[in-house]
Amino acid sequence: MAIYLRAEEGAYAERVLVAGDPGRIAKLGKSLERPELVTENRGLVGYTGYHKGVKVSVQTSGMGCPSMTMVGSELLDYGVRRIIRIGTCSAFGAGVLNGDFIVETAAAAGDGTTRSIVGPSPYACVPDFQLTATLARLAAERGFRHHLGPVVTVDVEPHLDARSTLAWREQGLLAVEMESAVLFLLAMRAQARGVGKVEAASILTVSDGLEGHPDGLQRYMSDEELEAATARMHEVALDALVS
Repeated sequence: MAIYLRAEEGAYAERVLVAGDPGRIAKLGKSLERPELVTENRGLVGYTGYHKGVKVSVQTSGMGCPSMTMVGSELLDYGVRRIIRIGTCSAFGAGVLNGDFIVETAAAAGDGTTRSIVGPSPYACVPDFQLTATLARLAAERGFRHHLGPVVTVDVEPHLDARSTLAWREQGLLAVEMESAVLFLLAMRAQARGVGKVEAASILTVSDGLEGHPDGLQRYMSDEELEAATARMHEVALDALVS
């Protein structure tokens, strides 16, 4: 039984975009061909419709790994087998600037939820390779500035000092966000447990730069700037979803 999403059986397509912001999902859902509201329980707005003739869904995940865990697990129970996370992030990697995209190659689990699931076992939170490559290819074909690389997932969006961002940057990480690690882990575990192929990936828009960014101050983007950048991200993600 779905406790959180409360949608009807068969309400979701096998291909879903997830985002933390219900406002973003509502707007994106209404832009689909033949959209249908499938849930709004607990503010977790979800729509199913079509993109370029292919059935897709868009679903609010809520903010942070605990909410992503509950929503992601239920989506998998509904039969979803391809999930792309769209969202924003704060950058600290050299050359990673406001409005750029990050197509994630891994997510370092700096959150408590992922660690509580795996316990002391070694683990790596990585997305599906082919789906990730598709996101990068589509961004490149459209001439959108993007970066392929790992990020760190945390519980609370940090206001870090230069020393903290330097430590992450020296580990090869590019930015910080709040949901990807556990999404990748859920997909990996589901596939390992025999449900068939499960693909998860993530593309993020850089909304700002943290203190200590090597390229100088990266202020938080205005609403208009962010809207334009995320619209481009949605275009790439939807096309990758139906590829």
